[in-house]
Amino acid sequence: MDVDRDANIKLEGQAAAGSLDRGEGTSPRFSSSIKGLGLLADLLDEMGIPATFFCEGRTLEEMRDSAGILDGFEIGVHGYDHEFLPGMIRPDAISAVEHGCQAIRDVTGRNPTCFRAPYMKQPRDIADFLKNTGIRVDSSTYAQADRCIPSMLPGYVVEIPVTEGRDINGKSVSAYLWPMHEGKRNPLDYSDLAGCVPEEGCFVLADHSWHICELRERGVLSEEDVKENLELERRALQGILDAGLEPMTISDASRLASPY
Repeated sequence: MDVDRDANIKLEGQAAAGSLDRGEGTSPRFSSSIKGLGLLADLLDEMGIPATFFCEGRTLEEMRDSAGILDGFEIGVHGYDHEFLPGMIRPDAISAVEHGCQAIRDVTGRNPTCFRAPYMKQPRDIADFLKNTGIRVDSSTYAQADRCIPSMLPGYVVEIPVTEGRDINGKSVSAYLWPMHEGKRNPLDYSDLAGCVPEEGCFVLADHSWHICELRERGVLSEEDVKENLELERRALQGILDAGLEPMTISDASRLASPY
């Protein structure tokens, strides 16, 4: 799960992301993400599903008083300001991720165990990029379902790709749940995709915490719509469990990696 600013957007001329303008400009907002995180954490706990939350440093700072929501879940880093890392000079990009790691330590007292690049844009030579963070697990790429298998990259970083593939109509589908929230996918699409992953592979499901409470096209949701959206999340997760998959964190999945 990605814990980042509400409805993030790239802003011209700056590395840090903003939020979609809902009438007060594009400065970053966090209320939907913080509320959605609490709802997701409760749902995952109720269903007995371990999870990894990839957190922006700044978002965690904004929710400092409620960061206990994350107790019992694995924490990864997702940059500091949801930076577009490929658009930055390398030292600045590395510094942004290290800043995110420090914010996570300051707020939670824990070190992040894994990394997911904002916008799923993995920096080149990821082992060198992460060397000062102590992180040796990355989840910043996609892989087709039949090849979605943890692997060891040069430099001893384990790559855990997010799953993608084709639906029954031959259309592209990824294991990010946001298209479901936006009305473009249904829960069954994800259990169908999970069934395409080989026994030695990992089905990696992803979502945004803010997407429970806010949609790009419809804006901030009513309480009733939030409940319906959360029920979609439950149905998607239950369908995957019913398909016989064993839930685990990204770090747990990294132990399944084969050497390169």
